Amino acid sequence: MRTEEIIQAIKEIARNKKMKVWLVGGAVRDLILKKREIKDLDFVITEGSAQELARELASSLSLSPPVVFPRFGTAQLTFNGWKVEFVDARKESYLEDSRKPIVERSSLLEDLKRRDFTINTLVQDLESGKILDLLGLGLEDIKKKIIRTPLDPDTTFRDDPLRMLRAVRFACRLNFEIHSEAKKGIEKNAELLKLKVSPERIKAELDLIVSEENPAKGILLLDELKILPQIFPELEEAKGIPQDKVTAKDLFSHSVQVLQRISRDSNDLRERYAALFHDIGKIKAIQEKGEAIVFYGHEEEGALLAEEILKRLRFSNEEIEEICFLIRNHMLITQYTPEWSDSAVKRLIRRLGEKLKSTLRLARADIYGIESLESNFWHLIGRIQALDQEQVKSISSPLSGDEIMDLLGISPGPQVGEIKEEIVEAILEGKIENNKESAIKYLKKKYGNLTSKEKG
Repeated sequence: MRTEEIIQAIKEIARNKKMKVWLVGGAVRDLILKKREIKDLDFVITEGSAQELARELASSLSLSPPVVFPRFGTAQLTFNGWKVEFVDARKESYLEDSRKPIVERSSLLEDLKRRDFTINTLVQDLESGKILDLLGLGLEDIKKKIIRTPLDPDTTFRDDPLRMLRAVRFACRLNFEIHSEAKKGIEKNAELLKLKVSPERIKAELDLIVSEENPAKGILLLDELKILPQIFPELEEAKGIPQDKVTAKDLFSHSVQVLQRISRDSNDLRERYAALFHDIGKIKAIQEKGEAIVFYGHEEEGALLAEEILKRLRFSNEEIEEICFLIRNHMLITQYTPEWSDSAVKRLIRRLGEKLKSTLRLARADIYGIESLESNFWHLIGRIQALDQEQVKSISSPLSGDEIMDLLGISPGPQVGEIKEEIVEAILEGKIENNKESAIKYLKKKYGNLTSKEKG
């Protein structure tokens, strides 16, 4: 289904029900900017009911009933990648200590004033197709590539502090500049993000910022606008920590650079977050060794610290597990030298498993510009490609735990797992073939002289 088809269906319902409907916000902005297919549509109803229109559309398109929010006069349909939202023209006001608005029905003009940015206040009359700029600001700001608020920035950002993150997102996505007054408003109110906005909403906006083509711009804007300490105080701590990387003045700069580099190769959000936090453990692991500064064990410290950060922002357990895996293991790649045996390369493949490519991408972004490490990296890539990776990953002990216990007369316990790994190691090193007969001979030779006490 195309945008035009949905709009046509809404126009027909509006005519039949004598409703006045306007397309508003980002969809109108993107029409002017000639962006690709728009799949996020917002409609304002000035005559009629948003909820009734949503129900009629769902019925005409044979969709599930809309999700409705009677208190706010809104209704939403989500289907096949589309999000279509309907709202009665309204105005909102907030009590000083409340996150929830007081909503009242109002005129279209009042509705537009309550919106986040002028570039999102344009409307299209569905009946005539004409685009209107009722505040007289949106078209000019699109032309000038400026993000600013319809009302005083203090009012706009205090009403909904999440708009400060949205300003950063739009600046990245559209390659616009945030207006100086809006910047001042953000800097003044940045603390409200921590005080008034749920972690889930913050994460949703951060995901969009980090997924942009230029995620480094987003992080640097968060820093410039004093938002960074409210969300990622750990990255604030990374400023001033020295780095041995050739293009970075400190740990913060290096982290942002690695995020930008990995974004050229990967759209995967988990890889991008891992890049941003891959060295965060250095703020705890930093030590002086003579005249040098070292960061022994920073990858483990980093995984633990990243887990705290991600839990704080309500990342899922699956996201946390994968991001922390990459952080914990990214240094394995940089430890490689051409002197490694084939079995050592195979062990690396097995240890990284399905995360091999992700870890390689992270390591590549991390070592950029360090000639010796880059040379070793590409040498390792050649050796990995020369192996049957799936076959290496699938190697397992041909003997089960029960068979090992019966063969050696030992009881259940950690030793059984350790022996299974010994068998796998022997296979990787080419000492034995991957079959039961070879494994039994190997164990009899190595453990045949166990005493009864040792076996117990």
